[in-house]
Amino acid sequence: MKRSIMSVMIITVMMFTAACGNSGGSIFKDGIEDYISTTYTLYDTVESAENSDRYARIYQAENTNLSSVSDSLQSHETPDEMSEINNGKQIFIYDDVFVTLTESEEDADNTMIEVAEQEFARNNYGPSFFEGYLLASLISNIFGNNWYDSRSRQCNINPERCYGGYNSAGSYVGKNSTPTIRGSSNRGGGVGFGK
Repeated sequence: MKRSIMSVMIITVMMFTAACGNSGGSIFKDGIEDYISTTYTLYDTVESAENSDRYARIYQAENTNLSSVSDSLQSHETPDEMSEINNGKQIFIYDDVFVTLTESEEDADNTMIEVAEQEFARNNYGPSFFEGYLLASLISNIFGNNWYDSRSRQCNINPERCYGGYNSAGSYVGKNSTPTIRGSSNRGGGVGFGK
């Protein structure tokens, strides 16, 4: 009798777990970084100018416009903060991760998805990266009160150490002159992944 009760309890727990795994509010759902890495093709990486073990990862959503990718990310996990779509760009903040969507310069039907941890964003992005998208007060709350002024001074002294995002022009030191992965059909992983 005890075995049949235990068996019923185990089956019930397994069915409950399976049901949770299929719902939008599952406690077992992948985080946004895992979702992006398994859904979209890893396109390139950008090394941090401050810490060579840190990377921003660039993914490509082929034949998918920015609005569709934006909806997909929000459906998977609601961001803590997000900008409006403006000039082909949108920024999301999830916990300690910044996700930036931009229309591909090479093919307007593709969307580039840049994933950067908070440390990478703080130490590499220039203040202009956020202007027009996220409030300065929000960025100050995340990076510290004097980040804008301090980072602006650093960018004026060493503009090549100030990253403007993947599609930006300029000679940022961490941006590969020859992309590390471009055109790869691999999904997720790749150079710098998990470092």
